[in-house]
Amino acid sequence: MTTPASTALKLLFPSWEFFDEATLPPTLQCRRFPFQGEPGSWIDVVQPPPRRWWNLLFNAKGTETLAAQSLVERWYTELIELGEHAPTYQQTLALVTALAEHAFAKHRHHTDDPWQLRLVVRDTDTNTIDVAYQSDRLTLRRTTTTP
Repeated sequence: MTTPASTALKLLFPSWEFFDEATLPPTLQCRRFPFQGEPGSWIDVVQPPPRRWWNLLFNAKGTETLAAQSLVERWYTELIELGEHAPTYQQTLALVTALAEHAFAKHRHHTDDPWQLRLVVRDTDTNTIDVAYQSDRLTLRRTTTTP
């Protein structure tokens, strides 16, 4: 029989089962993937910026990183729940590809090399990496800027 006192105690003290489900978030990675030669090493697209004391007041880079990671997590959820052929999945994939393309453009060394992206989930219990998605060879979209 549940009493009001036992209900209040359950509300005050969390169940430890809640903490058992904590896992690492999915990670978006990209790499150079030339037609000839070896592919480059995988680079994390979303990398948290270094923390400074003024980030307590103004943290634009941290907010941008959080938004990017939220997009990656949404894409992973849509991939698992809806599958690759859902319309919302395709829209989110386009956004994630643009995010990865921007990060790849900052880190790449060769201007004409194709690239590749993947979504990985790390399992800390077994120390393994599961690849949830891996793209084919991609090319950078040319963007023009007007002065």
